[in-house]
Amino acid sequence: MKKNYVYLTKEQSLFLKGIAIFCILSHNFFHLFSPITFENEMLFNAEYFAQFLQDFSWKNSINCFFSFFGFYGVYVFIFLSGYGLCKKYQSQPQKPLSFTLKYIFKTYKLLIFSSMLYLILAPEIQLKGLLYVLTLSANFDAVTLYAACGPWWFFALIIQLYILFFFLYKIISKDIFNIVFILFFYLLSAISWSKYIGVTTIFYANALGHLPEFCLGIFVACYEEKLSFIHSKKLNLTALLISLIVIIAAQLNIYAFMLSFTFSAILFLSAYKLFPSQNNFWIFTGKISPFLFGLNGFLFREYFVSLAEQSSSVWEPNGYWLIWLFINYAFAYASYKLFNLKKALISS
Repeated sequence: MKKNYVYLTKEQSLFLKGIAIFCILSHNFFHLFSPITFENEMLFNAEYFAQFLQDFSWKNSINCFFSFFGFYGVYVFIFLSGYGLCKKYQSQPQKPLSFTLKYIFKTYKLLIFSSMLYLILAPEIQLKGLLYVLTLSANFDAVTLYAACGPWWFFALIIQLYILFFFLYKIISKDIFNIVFILFFYLLSAISWSKYIGVTTIFYANALGHLPEFCLGIFVACYEEKLSFIHSKKLNLTALLISLIVIIAAQLNIYAFMLSFTFSAILFLSAYKLFPSQNNFWIFTGKISPFLFGLNGFLFREYFVSLAEQSSSVWEPNGYWLIWLFINYAFAYASYKLFNLKKALISS
Protein backbone atom coordinates (compact mmCIF):
# COMPACT_ATOMS: atom_id res chain seq x y z
CA MET A 1 0.00 0.00 0.00
CA LYS A 2 1.32 3.44 -0.92
CA LYS A 3 2.15 5.99 1.73
CA ASN A 4 -0.26 8.88 2.16
CA TYR A 5 -3.14 6.51 1.48
CA VAL A 6 -6.36 8.33 0.55
CA TYR A 7 -9.59 6.42 1.11
CA LEU A 8 -11.50 8.33 -1.58
CA THR A 9 -10.24 10.62 -4.32
CA LYS A 10 -12.40 13.46 -5.63
CA GLU A 11 -13.43 11.41 -8.67
CA GLN A 12 -14.32 8.42 -6.50
CA SER A 13 -16.47 10.61 -4.26
CA LEU A 14 -18.23 12.01 -7.33
CA PHE A 15 -18.82 8.49 -8.64
CA LEU A 16 -20.46 7.48 -5.35
CA LYS A 17 -22.54 10.67 -5.30
CA GLY A 18 -23.68 9.87 -8.83
CA ILE A 19 -24.88 6.38 -7.90
CA ALA A 20 -26.48 7.66 -4.69
CA ILE A 21 -28.40 10.55 -6.30
CA PHE A 22 -29.65 8.23 -9.06
CA CYS A 23 -31.09 5.93 -6.38
CA ILE A 24 -32.65 8.90 -4.56
CA LEU A 25 -34.25 10.35 -7.70
CA SER A 26 -35.61 6.96 -8.70
CA HIS A 27 -37.03 6.46 -5.21
CA ASN A 28 -38.66 9.89 -5.31
CA PHE A 29 -40.37 9.00 -8.58
CA PHE A 30 -41.47 5.41 -8.05
CA HIS A 31 -42.73 5.60 -4.49
CA LEU A 32 -45.60 7.89 -5.54
CA PHE A 33 -47.65 5.39 -7.54
CA SER A 34 -48.84 1.80 -7.45
CA PRO A 35 -47.64 -0.56 -6.22
CA ILE A 36 -47.09 1.75 -3.22
CA THR A 37 -44.30 0.23 -1.15
CA PHE A 38 -43.89 2.01 2.18
CA GLU A 39 -40.30 1.85 3.32
CA ASN A 40 -38.51 1.73 6.68
CA GLU A 41 -36.94 5.17 6.34
CA MET A 42 -37.98 7.28 9.34
CA LEU A 43 -40.42 4.85 10.93
CA PHE A 44 -40.01 1.12 11.49
CA ASN A 45 -42.80 -1.27 10.59
CA ALA A 46 -42.08 -4.94 9.90
CA GLU A 47 -45.27 -5.17 7.82
CA TYR A 48 -43.75 -2.90 5.17
CA PHE A 49 -41.33 -5.62 4.12
CA ALA A 50 -44.11 -8.21 3.93
CA GLN A 51 -46.05 -5.84 1.68
CA PHE A 52 -42.95 -5.28 -0.47
CA LEU A 53 -42.51 -9.02 -0.98
CA GLN A 54 -46.18 -9.36 -1.82
CA ASP A 55 -46.05 -6.55 -4.40
CA PHE A 56 -42.73 -7.55 -5.95
CA SER A 57 -42.74 -9.20 -9.37
CA TRP A 58 -40.35 -9.08 -12.31
CA LYS A 59 -42.77 -6.84 -14.19
CA ASN A 60 -42.59 -4.10 -11.56
CA SER A 61 -39.18 -4.99 -10.12
CA ILE A 62 -37.62 -1.60 -10.97
CA ASN A 63 -40.51 0.24 -9.33
CA CYS A 64 -40.49 -1.89 -6.17
CA PHE A 65 -36.70 -1.97 -5.79
CA PHE A 66 -36.13 1.79 -6.03
CA SER A 67 -39.29 2.63 -4.15
CA PHE A 68 -38.35 0.44 -1.19
CA PHE A 69 -34.53 0.70 -1.15
CA GLY A 70 -33.63 3.82 -3.17
CA PHE A 71 -33.70 6.21 -0.19
CA TYR A 72 -30.57 4.53 1.23
CA GLY A 73 -28.55 6.71 -1.15
CA VAL A 74 -29.15 9.61 1.26
CA TYR A 75 -26.76 8.14 3.84
CA VAL A 76 -23.92 7.90 1.35
CA PHE A 77 -24.20 11.68 0.98
CA ILE A 78 -24.09 12.12 4.76
CA PHE A 79 -20.92 10.00 4.98
CA LEU A 80 -19.32 11.88 2.08
CA SER A 81 -20.24 15.23 3.66
CA GLY A 82 -18.41 14.33 6.86
CA TYR A 83 -15.46 12.93 4.91
CA GLY A 84 -15.29 15.87 2.49
CA LEU A 85 -15.57 18.57 5.17
CA CYS A 86 -12.79 16.98 7.17
CA LYS A 87 -10.48 16.65 4.15
CA LYS A 88 -11.12 20.26 3.10
CA TYR A 89 -10.45 21.60 6.57
CA GLN A 90 -7.25 19.55 6.92
CA SER A 91 -5.95 20.80 3.57
CA GLN A 92 -6.92 24.45 4.16
CA PRO A 93 -7.36 25.18 7.89
CA GLN A 94 -9.60 28.18 8.58
CA LYS A 95 -11.36 29.74 11.52
CA PRO A 96 -14.18 27.37 12.51
CA LEU A 97 -16.92 29.98 12.15
CA SER A 98 -15.89 31.18 8.68
CA PHE A 99 -15.38 27.58 7.49
CA THR A 100 -18.81 26.52 8.74
CA LEU A 101 -20.59 29.58 7.38
CA LYS A 102 -18.99 29.04 3.98
CA TYR A 103 -20.61 25.62 3.58
CA ILE A 104 -23.90 26.64 5.15
CA PHE A 105 -24.09 29.56 2.71
CA LYS A 106 -23.21 27.28 -0.21
CA THR A 107 -26.03 24.89 0.70
CA TYR A 108 -28.51 27.67 1.42
CA LYS A 109 -27.68 29.30 -1.92
CA LEU A 110 -28.72 26.05 -3.62
CA LEU A 111 -31.94 26.09 -1.59
CA ILE A 112 -32.69 29.68 -2.65
CA PHE A 113 -32.00 28.87 -6.31
CA SER A 114 -34.19 25.76 -6.13
CA SER A 115 -36.95 27.76 -4.41
CA MET A 116 -36.93 30.35 -7.18
CA LEU A 117 -37.40 27.63 -9.81
CA TYR A 118 -40.06 26.04 -7.60
CA LEU A 119 -42.05 29.28 -7.66
CA ILE A 120 -41.80 29.34 -11.47
CA LEU A 121 -42.28 25.67 -12.35
CA ALA A 122 -44.19 23.88 -9.58
CA PRO A 123 -47.80 23.08 -10.55
CA GLU A 124 -49.02 24.04 -7.07
CA ILE A 125 -47.23 26.58 -4.87
CA GLN A 126 -47.22 26.08 -1.10
CA LEU A 127 -45.97 29.41 0.23
CA LYS A 128 -46.47 28.50 3.89
CA GLY A 129 -44.61 25.24 3.34
CA LEU A 130 -41.82 27.07 1.53
CA LEU A 131 -41.47 29.39 4.52
CA TYR A 132 -40.95 26.38 6.80
CA VAL A 133 -38.27 25.08 4.45
CA LEU A 134 -36.46 28.41 4.09
CA THR A 135 -36.40 28.94 7.86
CA LEU A 136 -35.04 25.38 8.24
CA SER A 137 -37.82 24.61 10.72
CA ALA A 138 -39.79 22.05 8.68
CA ASN A 139 -37.87 19.13 10.22
CA PHE A 140 -39.15 19.79 13.74
CA ASP A 141 -42.70 18.64 13.02
CA ALA A 142 -43.88 15.57 11.12
CA VAL A 143 -46.72 17.63 9.64
CA THR A 144 -44.35 20.12 7.98
CA LEU A 145 -41.46 17.73 7.26
CA TYR A 146 -42.27 17.34 3.58
CA ALA A 147 -43.62 20.87 3.17
CA ALA A 148 -43.49 22.51 -0.28
CA CYS A 149 -41.13 19.94 -1.82
CA GLY A 150 -40.72 16.51 -0.22
CA PRO A 151 -36.96 15.90 -0.66
CA TRP A 152 -36.04 19.32 0.79
CA TRP A 153 -36.11 18.04 4.38
CA PHE A 154 -32.48 17.09 3.71
CA PHE A 155 -31.39 20.76 3.52
CA ALA A 156 -32.10 21.36 7.21
CA LEU A 157 -30.51 18.04 8.20
CA ILE A 158 -27.23 18.67 6.39
CA ILE A 159 -26.97 22.24 7.70
CA GLN A 160 -27.46 20.93 11.24
CA LEU A 161 -24.59 18.50 10.66
CA TYR A 162 -22.42 21.32 9.28
CA ILE A 163 -23.04 23.26 12.51
CA LEU A 164 -21.97 20.22 14.55
CA PHE A 165 -18.92 19.47 12.38
CA PHE A 166 -16.21 21.18 14.43
CA PHE A 167 -17.52 19.86 17.72
CA LEU A 168 -17.53 16.30 16.34
CA TYR A 169 -14.20 16.78 14.56
CA LYS A 170 -12.49 17.86 17.78
CA ILE A 171 -13.81 14.83 19.65
CA ILE A 172 -12.93 12.30 16.92
CA SER A 173 -9.51 13.75 16.06
CA LYS A 174 -8.53 13.85 19.74
CA ASP A 175 -8.67 10.08 20.20
CA ILE A 176 -9.32 7.32 17.67
CA PHE A 177 -11.56 5.46 20.14
CA ASN A 178 -13.92 8.40 20.73
CA ILE A 179 -15.92 7.25 17.71
CA VAL A 180 -17.11 4.35 19.89
CA PHE A 181 -18.57 6.75 22.47
CA ILE A 182 -20.38 8.71 19.75
CA LEU A 183 -21.90 5.52 18.34
CA PHE A 184 -22.91 4.42 21.85
CA PHE A 185 -24.53 7.84 22.44
CA TYR A 186 -26.45 7.48 19.17
CA LEU A 187 -27.73 3.99 20.02
CA LEU A 188 -28.74 5.05 23.52
CA SER A 189 -30.60 8.05 22.05
CA ALA A 190 -32.30 5.96 19.35
CA ILE A 191 -33.43 3.26 21.80
CA SER A 192 -34.64 5.83 24.35
CA TRP A 193 -36.53 7.81 21.72
CA SER A 194 -38.20 4.69 20.35
CA LYS A 195 -39.12 3.44 23.84
CA TYR A 196 -40.32 6.64 25.51
CA ILE A 197 -41.52 8.81 22.60
CA GLY A 198 -42.46 6.12 20.10
CA VAL A 199 -42.77 7.87 16.74
CA THR A 200 -39.22 8.25 15.38
CA THR A 201 -39.92 10.52 12.38
CA ILE A 202 -38.45 13.66 13.95
CA PHE A 203 -35.46 11.76 15.35
CA TYR A 204 -34.40 10.53 11.89
CA ALA A 205 -35.28 13.80 10.15
CA ASN A 206 -32.65 15.64 12.18
CA ALA A 207 -28.93 15.45 12.93
CA LEU A 208 -29.19 13.26 16.03
CA GLY A 209 -30.56 10.37 13.97
CA HIS A 210 -27.66 10.41 11.51
CA LEU A 211 -24.61 11.12 13.63
CA PRO A 212 -23.02 7.71 12.88
CA GLU A 213 -22.79 8.15 9.09
CA PHE A 214 -21.49 11.72 9.41
CA CYS A 215 -19.02 10.83 12.16
CA LEU A 216 -17.84 7.75 10.26
CA GLY A 217 -16.91 10.06 7.36
CA ILE A 218 -14.95 12.34 9.71
CA PHE A 219 -13.32 9.33 11.37
CA VAL A 220 -12.11 7.82 8.07
CA ALA A 221 -10.76 11.20 6.91
CA CYS A 222 -8.91 11.75 10.21
CA TYR A 223 -7.28 8.33 10.36
CA GLU A 224 -7.25 7.09 6.77
CA GLU A 225 -3.49 6.41 6.73
CA LYS A 226 -3.83 4.23 9.82
CA LEU A 227 -6.88 2.61 8.27
CA SER A 228 -5.25 1.72 4.94
CA PHE A 229 -6.06 -1.94 5.68
CA ILE A 230 -9.72 -1.18 4.86
CA HIS A 231 -8.65 -1.27 1.21
CA SER A 232 -8.44 -5.07 1.56
CA LYS A 233 -10.80 -6.96 -0.77
CA LYS A 234 -11.43 -9.61 1.87
CA LEU A 235 -12.42 -6.97 4.43
CA ASN A 236 -14.66 -5.17 1.95
CA LEU A 237 -16.35 -8.41 0.95
CA THR A 238 -17.02 -9.14 4.64
CA ALA A 239 -18.32 -5.59 5.14
CA LEU A 240 -20.57 -5.93 2.09
CA LEU A 241 -22.10 -9.20 3.32
CA ILE A 242 -22.61 -7.89 6.87
CA SER A 243 -24.20 -4.71 5.48
CA LEU A 244 -26.62 -6.74 3.36
CA ILE A 245 -27.56 -8.85 6.38
CA VAL A 246 -28.14 -5.77 8.56
CA ILE A 247 -30.25 -4.02 5.90
CA ILE A 248 -32.41 -7.10 5.39
CA ALA A 249 -32.72 -7.59 9.16
CA ALA A 250 -33.63 -3.89 9.45
CA GLN A 251 -36.89 -4.63 7.69
CA LEU A 252 -37.82 -7.08 10.46
CA ASN A 253 -36.12 -5.86 13.63
CA ILE A 254 -36.11 -2.37 15.13
CA TYR A 255 -32.55 -2.63 16.53
CA ALA A 256 -31.16 -3.58 13.13
CA PHE A 257 -33.24 -0.70 11.72
CA MET A 258 -31.30 1.70 13.97
CA LEU A 259 -28.04 0.46 12.45
CA SER A 260 -29.23 0.21 8.86
CA PHE A 261 -28.48 3.82 7.86
CA THR A 262 -24.80 3.48 8.73
CA PHE A 263 -24.55 0.04 7.16
CA SER A 264 -26.20 1.27 3.97
CA ALA A 265 -23.34 3.76 3.57
CA ILE A 266 -20.85 0.96 4.28
CA LEU A 267 -22.63 -1.18 1.66
CA PHE A 268 -22.10 1.43 -1.07
CA LEU A 269 -18.49 2.06 -0.01
CA SER A 270 -17.46 -1.59 0.23
CA ALA A 271 -19.18 -2.43 -3.07
CA TYR A 272 -17.26 0.37 -4.76
CA LYS A 273 -13.95 -0.78 -3.24
CA LEU A 274 -14.62 -4.29 -4.53
CA PHE A 275 -15.60 -3.08 -8.00
CA PRO A 276 -13.84 0.26 -8.52
CA SER A 277 -14.81 2.24 -11.59
CA GLN A 278 -14.15 5.57 -13.27
CA ASN A 279 -17.37 5.53 -15.30
CA ASN A 280 -17.75 9.06 -16.66
CA PHE A 281 -21.55 8.99 -16.59
CA TRP A 282 -21.66 8.45 -12.83
CA ILE A 283 -18.89 11.01 -12.24
CA PHE A 284 -20.85 13.52 -14.35
CA THR A 285 -23.99 12.67 -12.37
CA GLY A 286 -22.04 13.27 -9.16
CA LYS A 287 -20.93 16.70 -10.38
CA ILE A 288 -24.49 17.86 -11.02
CA SER A 289 -25.95 15.96 -8.02
CA PRO A 290 -26.68 19.10 -5.91
CA PHE A 291 -28.92 20.44 -8.67
CA LEU A 292 -30.50 17.05 -9.35
CA PHE A 293 -31.42 16.93 -5.68
CA GLY A 294 -32.62 20.52 -5.44
CA LEU A 295 -34.90 20.34 -8.49
CA ASN A 296 -36.26 16.79 -8.74
CA GLY A 297 -39.02 17.13 -6.16
CA PHE A 298 -41.09 19.55 -8.25
CA LEU A 299 -39.63 19.38 -11.76
CA PHE A 300 -42.57 17.87 -13.69
CA ARG A 301 -42.61 14.95 -11.26
CA GLU A 302 -46.36 15.13 -10.66
CA TYR A 303 -47.02 15.25 -14.41
CA PHE A 304 -45.01 12.12 -15.23
CA VAL A 305 -46.22 10.28 -12.12
CA SER A 306 -49.78 10.99 -13.28
CA LEU A 307 -48.98 9.54 -16.71
CA ALA A 308 -47.42 6.49 -15.05
CA GLU A 309 -50.53 5.95 -12.92
CA GLN A 310 -52.71 5.95 -16.02
CA SER A 311 -50.50 3.50 -17.93
CA SER A 312 -52.08 0.38 -19.32
CA SER A 313 -48.72 -1.41 -19.59
CA VAL A 314 -46.54 -2.31 -16.60
CA TRP A 315 -43.46 -1.30 -18.59
CA GLU A 316 -44.76 2.13 -19.64
CA PRO A 317 -44.02 3.79 -16.27
CA ASN A 318 -40.35 2.93 -16.77
CA GLY A 319 -40.40 4.98 -19.96
CA TYR A 320 -41.89 7.97 -18.13
CA TRP A 321 -39.25 7.52 -15.42
CA LEU A 322 -36.45 7.70 -18.01
CA ILE A 323 -37.97 10.77 -19.71
CA TRP A 324 -38.34 12.47 -16.32
CA LEU A 325 -34.74 11.63 -15.46
CA PHE A 326 -33.56 13.10 -18.77
CA ILE A 327 -35.42 16.36 -18.07
CA ASN A 328 -33.88 16.51 -14.58
CA TYR A 329 -30.41 15.93 -16.00
CA ALA A 330 -30.92 18.69 -18.60
CA PHE A 331 -32.08 21.25 -16.02
CA ALA A 332 -29.40 20.22 -13.52
CA TYR A 333 -26.63 20.47 -16.13
CA ALA A 334 -27.85 23.91 -17.25
CA SER A 335 -27.90 25.03 -13.60
CA TYR A 336 -24.41 23.60 -13.04
CA LYS A 337 -23.06 25.52 -16.06
CA LEU A 338 -24.81 28.71 -14.90
CA PHE A 339 -23.21 28.51 -11.45
CA ASN A 340 -19.78 27.79 -12.94
CA LEU A 341 -20.15 30.73 -15.35
CA LYS A 342 -21.02 32.98 -12.43
CA LYS A 343 -17.92 31.74 -10.53
CA ALA A 344 -15.72 32.38 -13.58
CA LEU A 345 -17.09 35.91 -13.98
CA ILE A 346 -16.57 36.70 -10.29
CA SER A 347 -13.00 35.32 -10.27
CA SER A 348 -12.08 37.24 -13.43
